[in-house]
Amino acid sequence: MTRPRRALLYVPGDARRKIEKAASLNADSVCLDLEDGVALNRKAEARATVAAALPALSFGRAERLVRLNPIGSGLEADDLAAALAAAPDALVIPKVESAEQLQWVSSRLPTGSPLRLLAMIETARGLVNLNAIAAADPRLDALIFGAEDYAASVGATRTPEGREVLYARSAVVAYAAVFGLQAIDMVFVDFRDGEGL
Repeated sequence: MTRPRRALLYVPGDARRKIEKAASLNADSVCLDLEDGVALNRKAEARATVAAALPALSFGRAERLVRLNPIGSGLEADDLAAALAAAPDALVIPKVESAEQLQWVSSRLPTGSPLRLLAMIETARGLVNLNAIAAADPRLDALIFGAEDYAASVGATRTPEGREVLYARSAVVAYAAVFGLQAIDMVFVDFRDGEGL
């Protein structure tokens, strides 16, 4: 049975104090970020921080996730090694554009590992390859729609109404339903807007 993921709380992987706070918040899922939340010159520090923090802290009932850098970025192998050392519950794979990217990760996991995968759909190429991505690997639990990067990939300007991402957002939901996956919606960045959230 797939665990509930009503909200994913993303935390920069190089910020131990923020990780400690996130661990205490009782969120469904806490995602320690090695990708967009970390500057390029701090990637190694983030890997070390995540590898030390995950086994040391109690996250209560929260699922412990690690978001890698994109497969093909040149950072993914070191990210994966650090994540595996920390023993998270699942990995978030950003900017997935092909089934092979998920299979690359899955093929490098220890035999019998219970680790789950969540794929972020953030580009036009990822959207048109949803059928193959959603069927790529039995470890895949969820599709996450990344509206900001998707809009950039198609040259759209983001608006509060979100009509420019409606088609893609709907497609992610439809493919998730067909393949028995969770559909996780886009990041909500204006945390001060309680009504919008």
